[in-house]
Amino acid sequence: MPLPSFNLWVGGSQGIFATIVLLNNFPSGVDFVVLVQAWSIGVLQAFTLIFMFWMLKREDPSRVIPAMQTSPIYVALLAWIIFGESLSAWHWLAVMLAVGGSILASVTVGSAGSSGRLVFQPLFLLLALGALLMASSQLITKAIIDDLSTLHIVSIRGLGLFTVMAIVFGRPDALRTLGKFLKQPKKAPWIIVAEGVMPFAGHLLITYAIGKGPVALVSALGGARPIFVFSLTALGTWLAPKLVFEQFTRASMLLKLLSASMVVAAVIIISLK
Repeated sequence: MPLPSFNLWVGGSQGIFATIVLLNNFPSGVDFVVLVQAWSIGVLQAFTLIFMFWMLKREDPSRVIPAMQTSPIYVALLAWIIFGESLSAWHWLAVMLAVGGSILASVTVGSAGSSGRLVFQPLFLLLALGALLMASSQLITKAIIDDLSTLHIVSIRGLGLFTVMAIVFGRPDALRTLGKFLKQPKKAPWIIVAEGVMPFAGHLLITYAIGKGPVALVSALGGARPIFVFSLTALGTWLAPKLVFEQFTRASMLLKLLSASMVVAAVIIISLK
């Protein structure tokens, strides 16, 4: 499926869930500002997803995902700036590890014809911006968690996500392509579940967790994904090389492992300290 149609489904599916929930149970007695804040969560996360999906089309997932998973660090830093929460030496170590891992994720090992030199890719700065936007959305979630229910926050977030995706990708050709894809009985159920039902359910769980504990800790626990992406990708290149398009050399394997490990180490420090 072309990326515009895929993004349109990502936003459209969440918009559908949001419409169903809000038509049956719209929050009453809530300030308009709070509703706008909940909507802005989806707007911020929409741009994060746009950056991430675009980079996933260009780069290896095991390099893109670690760069995106620096958002817990931004959550900790923004909480310090906004709420005056101080950072310990351990937390600053986590910041350096995560930033270092993000930088390593933005470095590629040249091919054999290019003498194997390391090349920095500035486009990965988009992922750093996306991580910052994701962190901001989680802080907004924490700020309004006492004013709206978990279901309402996730539903209104879906409207924000749909708004951005519809404006950016809502072209006739993208709609036609998406419609044709959803008519395929062997393929449609996979995207409906993977990029429709599961994201909605996942955000319900994340939002609930943010309401029950420190947002930095919740965000940090979600940062363990890089090591799983790296492990599954490496395993896939060995067991099913035709299904995985990444090409691993010894140098790139070590670089990817180091990058993912640094980000996960930062997450562990935040979780324990």
